[in-house]
Amino acid sequence: MPDDKGQNNSKDARFRFCLSEDGMKLGVNRYFPPSGGEGPSVELLRRQVAEAGVRLPIDEEAARRIVEAVELGNEFRGITLVRGVPPTEPRDASLAALGDLEYPVFPNDQFLRFRPAAKAANGVTIDGRPLTPERKFVPKELEAEPGENVEWDPAAKAFRSRVWGTARITDGVVAVDPAARITEDEVEVIGTIRHKDFKGEPITPARIDKELRDMGVLIDPDLDKLEAKLNQAAELDMPLPNQVLVKGQHPIPGRDGWLEYLVSTREEAGTEDDTGRLDFRNRGIYPMAAPGQIIARLHRPTSGEGGIDIYGKTIPASAGHELHVHLGENVLLMPDGVSYESRTNGVVVMERGTLSVTDCLLVNGNVDLNSGNVKVEHGSVKIRGSVQSGFSVSAPKHVIVEGSIESATIHAGGQVEVKGGILMPDGGEVVSEGDVVASYAANARIRAGGDVHIANEIQNSVIQAEGKLYALSGKGTIQGGEILTRKGVEVNEIGSELGVVTVVGVHIESAQDEELRQERAKVVQAIQKIDGALGTESPQALLARTPPSKRPAVAEVLKHRQTLVRRRKTLSERINQLALQHQEELEGVTIKVNRLVHPGVVIRFGTVRRTVDKRLEASVFYWDARRREIGCK
Repeated sequence: MPDDKGQNNSKDARFRFCLSEDGMKLGVNRYFPPSGGEGPSVELLRRQVAEAGVRLPIDEEAARRIVEAVELGNEFRGITLVRGVPPTEPRDASLAALGDLEYPVFPNDQFLRFRPAAKAANGVTIDGRPLTPERKFVPKELEAEPGENVEWDPAAKAFRSRVWGTARITDGVVAVDPAARITEDEVEVIGTIRHKDFKGEPITPARIDKELRDMGVLIDPDLDKLEAKLNQAAELDMPLPNQVLVKGQHPIPGRDGWLEYLVSTREEAGTEDDTGRLDFRNRGIYPMAAPGQIIARLHRPTSGEGGIDIYGKTIPASAGHELHVHLGENVLLMPDGVSYESRTNGVVVMERGTLSVTDCLLVNGNVDLNSGNVKVEHGSVKIRGSVQSGFSVSAPKHVIVEGSIESATIHAGGQVEVKGGILMPDGGEVVSEGDVVASYAANARIRAGGDVHIANEIQNSVIQAEGKLYALSGKGTIQGGEILTRKGVEVNEIGSELGVVTVVGVHIESAQDEELRQERAKVVQAIQKIDGALGTESPQALLARTPPSKRPAVAEVLKHRQTLVRRRKTLSERINQLALQHQEELEGVTIKVNRLVHPGVVIRFGTVRRTVDKRLEASVFYWDARRREIGCK
């Protein structure tokens, strides 16, 4: 600004001002001492700035510094006394993170600052020139409010955490999810571990311990384990969720009363096979009891052991429940009140709280992986479900199945009764020394020492029975497969319109026949071997041409040959007798069909076969001994 000292007659101290080129800064570049008038002061500076035409306020602190410099004779240039007003650029409201919020915050940490929206405003230079902002737009407002575990600090315009945890912003609500939680039973504190906080400061076991104390935890955490987890989190630079930060002790409940079986027991998991692998199906034989044997002993419940929660309080343990054992059939309670004695031979069964020794083992459900194979050495087996594929049931008496048999193996010394069907698409067999009774059979393999009763369809099955086969009570049809019985067949229908090959016959041979034939074949082979070595001449001729030293040995061989020849004769006679006996057995044995026999069906008596070439109704097939052929009437 121009120096107007010569035009001013004031005796007060005077300041000469200088203005920056952009008009935004005003300073003092010269000072004139007073000549009898007022000395330098802040108020004098303020008046003289106003007299110079400046309407903007002075910087009071800068004015004091200038006055002090003048009084001390120091340099005062470079001190800005008045500043222009810059234009205000418009700005959207925003939230600014005060660190890396992927990492946890701690109590009282300011972690997020709110910057309000700013509208555009003009500025002005010291010499009065207007200044306009570079951008012009309507700024966007932003709503943000404190949520769970967060408080608002109005002075700092920042959000402050109340807990140790991870910050999040959802729909304008700023919250902190706690890093640690107390389990419902108050025995553990579970949390997520990270090795540093949002400001990059390391998280130490001591910091975690403090937070646990602030949560009210009174038992001591394992600081070494915490440090190991923190080191692991640092190496991975990843959070470790669901870590146990501190742990009390859960109570150990008392054991319920239980029954100790004193007979041999089945393996619950299975038994090892020859290769060392565990066979989950084979679990051994069901335990058997003998008369007078102590089969079980009752153990009383225990009281258990108390625990401790994170607050140091004792957690009482629940006592075990009493087991009430009721006496079933053939079981006697001994005078000691806890031992049980068997009164007979049988299977030891505990069902619905009743201890019994029974002649029939009851399986409540299917025979599957839950039960394993079922095998008893005494009595019968009753299965309330089905026998599933790959499993087996064996009993010296009867096997009763309320469901079906599905590609399983059944062995019974008595009768096999199946309320459902026998289905064996993947193998299996039913072997019974008595009768076999079922609703239907499909792809089944059945061997019965007695009769076979199938109510409905028999499809593609192989059945052998020492008795008779009946299929009358339902559809009573046989389609496909081979049915051979010893005492005949009585069914409603055989074959189908599609011409499925179906063989139905009467077999007259037994295992004894085959054994006799095999023995005779071995005898004949032995005779042929001797004849091959010595020749077929008479014994006298053979001995005459044998050197004297070898004659005793040859004589023994020839003697053995004569024994073999006699045995061959005996076997042949027995085989012929059985053949005649079987022929007699065929008389009176019939294959009776009440409704239809379809073309293509093969009827067999012994080794003789007859193929049905036309549809027959209500037919009876029999053995015509005089003609040695199969008759039909």
